[in-house]
Amino acid sequence: MLRKPLFFILCLLLISPLFSEEQSLMDKQRDIIRYGTETEIANLIATLKKDNATYLNDELIKIVKVTQNVKILTGVFSFFADQNKSGLEERAVEIIQNRYDEQKETVRSAIDYVGAVKAQEALKPLQDILETEDKSFINSAIRAMGKIGSNSSTEDKKKLLDFLMNYYKTKDPADDDKNAILFALGETGLAEAVDFISDIATNPDERPFRRMTALESLGKIKDSRGLDAIIKGVKDSDPNVRASAISVLGPFSGKEVENTILEAFRDSFYKTRLAAAKAAGERKLSSAVPYLKFRAENDEVVAVKEAAVKALGQIANAEASSALFDLFNKKNTPDAIKVVSAEMLMSIDGAKYSPDIIRVYQEAKQQKQKALQSGLAKVLGDGRATNLKNIAKELLGSTDVVELAYGLQLVKNNHFTDLVDLIKPLLDEKKYGSLAQKARETIDALGLQP
Repeated sequence: MLRKPLFFILCLLLISPLFSEEQSLMDKQRDIIRYGTETEIANLIATLKKDNATYLNDELIKIVKVTQNVKILTGVFSFFADQNKSGLEERAVEIIQNRYDEQKETVRSAIDYVGAVKAQEALKPLQDILETEDKSFINSAIRAMGKIGSNSSTEDKKKLLDFLMNYYKTKDPADDDKNAILFALGETGLAEAVDFISDIATNPDERPFRRMTALESLGKIKDSRGLDAIIKGVKDSDPNVRASAISVLGPFSGKEVENTILEAFRDSFYKTRLAAAKAAGERKLSSAVPYLKFRAENDEVVAVKEAAVKALGQIANAEASSALFDLFNKKNTPDAIKVVSAEMLMSIDGAKYSPDIIRVYQEAKQQKQKALQSGLAKVLGDGRATNLKNIAKELLGSTDVVELAYGLQLVKNNHFTDLVDLIKPLLDEKKYGSLAQKARETIDALGLQP
């Protein structure tokens, strides 16, 4: 009868030092926030940020309410912005309203924070920055307003839209500020902005980057009235504008859109071909398969080749699968493209294509083609198919730590419980280091005991 209580007491005795150690660290960190120097607190925030730790957020909120220290304020605002954590809105708005009495760095961090958390109460103070033409903060304020506007009511979005378009037309803002306004208008998602943005997107007198920003905003708004401007953008004299136009066609449908994407494969600028390949894959555009096959085999830019291969994998019809299989088996296909092709084939049908991938992997191993061998080992390690058990055995028998890790992943993915005896030797931490932890995690995932 005494065994169970004694067991629990023993467990408590064993784990209590761990709790004490953890508590001691937290107490020390709290003391740093309360009494530490700006450098000590800044270093602590950096540590919390790295670990994505939120357990001291309440203490950080408290110090932000009372401190004037620039390093602390900017550090905490940045940390909370990255987390999209509320709690600092009141202090941030106060700093924005009293910006003439604050360090510029502090004000900018407060503006960035209210934008990140979409603090509706900050819209009026941000608008005031533009009305007073406080040039130090106009760009940051506009971008924050756009982010906040994306989460506002329709009525507030329309008010913001009218304000920003009027500011653009009457105040002749700086170039960067004009781009920020176009970004903000796109964030609202309101069709009422389409005509205004389209005029800018199609105006050859506007700078290329502004036309690109306008096109991206039209893509965000996703209203069919903006399609004509986007189609015109595909024919722009500037190659970067053409690429941007192709990249925002995603929300739109129709034969004209499909033909535009296909025509983009002929563009001499690689970013446009890259955008076309991505668009074709996202839309699963079967008519693009011959173009993608040609680009995968012949394009002079590796990034375009890889994008074409991935697009074929997304389309995944019989013609696309056949193109991938041919590409994978061609002797003159570069190793990097072979690996991406194998990845796509496995995503389409791992059971069907894995024997050929295993064959090429083994050939690469024999011929000491290290890059190809490693790449295909990873593809196989990520695979999910019942006929992968033998290659799992082979990977677990490797002397290469990386291949051992892929073997563990493969066993875990496919729940090959009968291979546990091959995993047990890898539990030796002295011999295998961090791999031993992965082996332990694999056995746990299989629901087995080491």
